[in-house]
Amino acid sequence: MSKHIAVFAIAVLFAFGILTLGAKTPASLAGSWLVDARHSDAQLITDGTTDSGKTKIDVTLGFARVMGALKIDDPAKSSVDLHIYPATSMVEAIEEDGKFKSRWMANRANHTMLCFHSKNVTRTSDGRLQTTGDLILVRVDRNVEVPAPTEAYAGPVYGPPITHRVSHQATLVFDLPTDGSGQKDGGIQATASTKVFREDFPQLVKAVLNTYWPPVVQDEKCQAPASDEAYSGARCSGTVLQGPTFPEDPAMHIGEDYPGPQNFNAQVGEQLSLVIHMHLTPGTAQAQPMTGGN
Repeated sequence: MSKHIAVFAIAVLFAFGILTLGAKTPASLAGSWLVDARHSDAQLITDGTTDSGKTKIDVTLGFARVMGALKIDDPAKSSVDLHIYPATSMVEAIEEDGKFKSRWMANRANHTMLCFHSKNVTRTSDGRLQTTGDLILVRVDRNVEVPAPTEAYAGPVYGPPITHRVSHQATLVFDLPTDGSGQKDGGIQATASTKVFREDFPQLVKAVLNTYWPPVVQDEKCQAPASDEAYSGARCSGTVLQGPTFPEDPAMHIGEDYPGPQNFNAQVGEQLSLVIHMHLTPGTAQAQPMTGGN
């Protein structure tokens, strides 16, 4: 008797799993959505240590801008396409194939961009959207030569750009609102996350650790001063996102001349976590011009 009960229970659980994975997206979420780059960000986190290696910690390397598009429908018809890049401009400085405009390379030796393109979308048993696809690293590097200072010294000399493009399979898990609580300003708030280990994708982890991630300013608004005021530049406001500092070394307060123990804080970099916060607005993705602005 107990054997028949166990078989019946397994059958019920299997049927429930099939129904859950095939569950339709709530009507309020179905459709095409754009990632609002002014109100979205990607937090880049790696592993590290503090207290001279005695304590493991998570280290936020910085924040990046995000742009892209999502199509939310039945799993077989859904898709995700994202671009993640340093916040030096509102749009990415390089294209996915490594092309760029010469003005973007005037003062910087390298550029980094991460892309994700889904190939398979399923729905987990708890209702989240799980997307598996290609996580792509696009990086443009230039060798830098610093000539000996002379009267004619004009700064470092940059070599020709070299484009690197590598990819690896990754899985993003999305948390989407199901009860209307995540709706804001005509759009919806969503998050996605993934973790990559150095041994699986060493090029990505190395590039992210070696990239400068400037603070992300969300909803930046700048206003020029009145003509009758002393000029002091535009006044800007917005929400600034930047990585927190390491824990303070207590030995720094022992004395002015005491150097303190070395490597109190350190980045280990065995893994990289991406936590993406998105404000999605209704719309269909279109080609974006490569224009400047922060």
